[in-house]
Order: sequence, then structure tokens, then C-alpha cells
Amino acid sequence: MDRLIVISNREPYVHEYNGESIDCSVPTGGVVAAIDPVMQNAKGTWIAWGSGDADKDCSDTKGCVKVPPEDPKYTLRRIWLTQKEVNDYYLGFSNRVIWPVCHLFQENAQFRKNYWETYKSVNMRFAEAAAEELEKGGKVFIQDVHFSLVPDMLRNKVPEAAIALFWHIPFPAAETFSCIPWRSDILKGLLSADMIGFHTKAHADNFIATVCREFPQAKVNNNIISYNGRRTKIAAIPIGIDYTSYAKNGSMPSIIKGAETTRKSINAERIILGVDRLDYTKGILNRFLAFERYLESSPRAREKVSFIQIASPTRVNINEYREMKRKIEENIGRINGRFQTPSWTPIIYINRKVDEDKLLMLYRIADVAMVTPVIDGMNLVAKEYVAVNDKGVLILSEFAGASEGMKDAIVVNPYDIESMAKAIQKALKMKQKDKINHCTKLRKEVKDHDIFWWLDEFFRQWESDC
Repeated sequence: MDRLIVISNREPYVHEYNGESIDCSVPTGGVVAAIDPVMQNAKGTWIAWGSGDADKDCSDTKGCVKVPPEDPKYTLRRIWLTQKEVNDYYLGFSNRVIWPVCHLFQENAQFRKNYWETYKSVNMRFAEAAAEELEKGGKVFIQDVHFSLVPDMLRNKVPEAAIALFWHIPFPAAETFSCIPWRSDILKGLLSADMIGFHTKAHADNFIATVCREFPQAKVNNNIISYNGRRTKIAAIPIGIDYTSYAKNGSMPSIIKGAETTRKSINAERIILGVDRLDYTKGILNRFLAFERYLESSPRAREKVSFIQIASPTRVNINEYREMKRKIEENIGRINGRFQTPSWTPIIYINRKVDEDKLLMLYRIADVAMVTPVIDGMNLVAKEYVAVNDKGVLILSEFAGASEGMKDAIVVNPYDIESMAKAIQKALKMKQKDKINHCTKLRKEVKDHDIFWWLDEFFRQWESDC
């Protein structure tokens, strides 16, 4: 592996004060888990926003610190952002422009010039840091929509640099993306990369179509875009999870025992599980309406089936998220008010982040997992569930990127409440032999295309074109 420079918004190690001492933690997430071992081998530099309250005290004057703390192998270079930059670049442009437009909620977008100007300036700071790191050699691997301008900014500083970017959310149709006033600059920024990865072929095709609409002079041949004297490979490579780790950890005696205790504490014969960030793309309200319809049409299920929903808070400073939370909680209260008995609660709502052990226990005890976003780039919850639970049934939205590979799930339209209610009934009535067949096929797909396959395949395609 050549020396590698990774750019991401989230840092792989966070230093935070715990009283007078400082703790170093690793954020949860498949990308960090996959890339960190590669970085330890490549001995490069990871450039990210320094978000921990003790980060500055653990870094040198350039924001650099050697990681992992217990056995330093590579450099974490932190970029310090002011509160205004966080508000405008991250909460603003990334989450109030790119996120809603790419998830087809363009009515939620706020096209403010100050968001755009700050986004540009923050992208330039990351590009400048990457250019400095390239003086030592290496390749640059950029993560996600926060840095769409970095490839071009970096290319202008280091013309021969090897640059790739992975776009981790959906890419919409050209007509939708075109509502962004600065779409041309974003596309030009991206097309300075040697390779751009997406989770699905549909997202990759949408990007190509958008480029061709915006730049009619662009040429496309075998998913390679030729524009402005450069060639950019467009690849569909679905991200996975660390299957082996999830399967192993989910089978630990402490998890099995905890799962049994958790199951006994819930007064229900069958359990349906939802695990999401509290985001308007996740289809949580429609899921509850489908469960309500199921209870209406299946009176015998009352007092026997409970729905556990984990809804981790996110972007709490954004008005659209606060309003969505209010609507969801109003409907939970209404549905529970209709059906609840002194000994049974239909919907058990957990509005906080759940630690990994608790999540593994819930995956084990859930007879059914409902992963029904109205749109999602991938959704790794579906893959985590089948890796842990070899007897459960997965209900999966056709609009989640995961559905492209997990075709043996019960695939539903998350806007069709009636069909989702019928899917719940089908899942809960599935015979044991059909469950085994269902799980075996899904687990094979997840195991064969895990997070390490994703990374290997991305680098294989990138290097074959460099």
C-alpha cells in the first residue's frame, strides 16, 4: 500500500476530558473501522475536523497527533473549525443543502450564500492541508459530500496527485440535483478526482446523467467521464460491515445472557425492531402507521407483538428535525393510547444513543427488523441485523441502497402503509424452514461483500485506472 492521505469530516480518534484526565475514543462507524487498519499499515495522514474538547491539548501546533495512542502508526491531522464554520459548512451547506437535495427533500433545503462561501473556505483549508501532506508522497482518499470541492482545489495545487472520493449518500436525478444554485462548481470539483465511488449503480448513473446535462461537451465511455482534459472513473461499490466481528460479538455469552434478560423484561411474544438516527429520510412515521394498521387488522396480535424503535438524536439544532421528532412522538402517544393495556406497550420508543452491547442484544431478540427508509444511500442496520440474528426476518425498503444486494429480504415500498402492514404479518407468520433459507441467503450476501471487500474493491479499481 502506498502512503495514504484520508480526508473525512469525522475523525478516527477523539480526545475528550473526563474530569481532570483525558479519554481517547474511537467513533462508531464502518468507514472508520475499515480504513483505520489500512492507515496503520500505510503510515500516512488522516485529515479531519478536530471535534473533541481535549483535541487541541493533545495535538501539536499543526493539529497533528500520532494514533492509535497505545501504538502510534500514523498521523491524525486535525483542522480546527470555528462555531460559525461548523454552523455554515457542516450544519448549513452539508446538512441543509446537499443532504436534503440528495435525499429528495429539496423543499427542506436552504440555499444561503453564507453557507456556500463557508463551505468553499473550509474545503480550501482541507485541500491546503492535503497538499502539504502530498509533499511526502501518497494518494488522497476523500470521504463524502463534505468535501466535493477538494479534488479540484487540490488538483490546482498538485496537478499530478492521485485523488479519489467516495460519495456515501444517494445521488439524485439530474432534475433534482440541478436545484442547487452552485451545482456546476460542485460537479467540476468532483470531476477533478481520478475516481468517484457510489453505493449503487442507480446513484452512479444519476451522477453521469447530471454531468452530461450540466456539461454537454462531456463524453462517457464505460463509466469513464472525459471532461476538461481529465478522465474520471465512476464506480458502484456498495459498502458493507465487518461481518465477522458482528457475528462473533453477537454470539458472546454476555450478549446472549443479556438478550435473554432483555427479552423477559418485554411482555410480548414477538418483537419488531427499528434502529435509526432520528432523520426525516428514515421513514419512521410511516413504519409506525404500518404497525398501527397491522394491529387494526390482526386483533390477536395485540398484547403479543411489540415494536421497539431506537431513534438516536441527530442534528437537534435544525428546525426540520425538531418538527419531525414532534410528529413522531405525537403518533407514538396516539397509537399507544389506542392499544396499550396495563401489561403491554405496543411501541417502545428509545430516543437516545444505545451502546453497542445493548444494540447487539436487541438484534438477537428481534423476530423482525424493519429497515424502511424513504431513501438511503445504503443503510448498514440491515446488514448488522442479519449478521447477528440467524433466525430473524428482514423487511427492507426498496429505496435503501442495501436492497440492491439483499434481494432475499421482504422488500417493501415505504410509502405504501397497507403493503408494509401485510409485510409485518408475512414476516411474523413465516415458517421456520423459510426463515432459515431467508437468513442463509442474506448472511452470505453480507459476508461476501463486507467492509473489507468494499475497501479492497475500491482500491483495486482505483489502482487499475491510475
